[in-house]
Order: sequence, then C-alpha cells, then structure tokens
Amino acid sequence: MSAPAHRYLSLGAGVQSSCILLLAVRGEIPTFDAAIVADTGWESTAVYAHLRRLERLTTTAGIPVVRVSAGNIRADALDPAHRFASMPLFTLGPGGERGMARRQCTSEYKIKPIKVEVRRRLGYPHPTRVPTGVVADMAIGISVDEIGRARDADVAYMRNVRTGRAGTGAGGARRGTGPAVSRCWTSAGGAGTASPT
Repeated sequence: MSAPAHRYLSLGAGVQSSCILLLAVRGEIPTFDAAIVADTGWESTAVYAHLRRLERLTTTAGIPVVRVSAGNIRADALDPAHRFASMPLFTLGPGGERGMARRQCTSEYKIKPIKVEVRRRLGYPHPTRVPTGVVADMAIGISVDEIGRARDADVAYMRNVRTGRAGTGAGGARRGTGPAVSRCWTSAGGAGTASPT
C-alpha cells in the first residue's frame, strides 16, 4: 500500500492533541491536512476559547481547524423526541460511592462526525463505498497513563498512527496549566495509538 495522501489530527482540545497540533505548527513533527474537532455544542467556555486560540495559531502554518458536529448534546438530551445518547454523568450511590453512568456520547457526538468528515475529505461521502487502499492517517493523542484506550481504527479508510516525540505527553503538565477538558472524551475511529491527545 502506498503512503496515505491525507494526514489528519483528531483534535479533542485536551492536553495531548493540542500538544501534537502545536508541535506540527512549529515544524517539529510532520504537518496535518487538517485538525478535526467534533463539537458537542455544549463544551465549556474555556474549551471554546482554547479552540479559538488554536485556530489563530494554526492559520500561519496552513493547518485548518475544522469543526464538525452531530448536534447539540444538551439540547438533544433534553428533547423527549430525540433518541438519548447517554453522557458521562457522575453518580453518587446511597453509601457515598462514586461512579459514572454508561456513556455513548463519544461514539455519536465525537467519533461519527469525525468519520463523516474524513470520508468527505477522501472524496467518498456516505453512502459511497471507500475503495480498498484509500486511507487517511489519523493522529490521536493518547498519553502513557491512558494507553489502555489505544486501539486500531475500526474502519479500513482510517489508520491511527503514532506521532509526536518522547516527553511531549501530559504526564509533566501541572494542574491548571493545560487546556480545558472537553465534556465528552474523544478519540476517532476507536481510541488511537498516537502519542501523545
């Protein structure tokens, strides 16, 4: 198989994916055709401010930050006529035990919109079949402490790739110094194998 003609970053706007994007802007790692961010429509003000800052920084490097969306997760959750995709809601049990309810929002509000955009950029929007051998490299930041999330893409037209360089993960970041965390954690195509999101 020849080298992919397309290279994208799944931009979750967290520490790792922001770091990867900034390394590409500085020319320390290969560039991306685009950084694709899936907007749930209900991110914090800090996340949107961080995305605007990244958009300004990437302009000079020619890496567009592309926002895609499957809708507003909050509005959809409150609409009784809309199918509910559970969010990462935290629970407190009768004995004080903490937990998190089952969630589906990553798949529906993050992964699927990014796959739709990648297919569109490859020239094969759904339902057109993507021919064998047409593939986009996807950089998805995963730090060492979350390596259990690293998986191969679940579609043949996306290949999760390692990128970055040693020592650029989130492990050394001090609390409060990095970008804000998105409401719905992401990695396109399943989780990625890129280091560092």
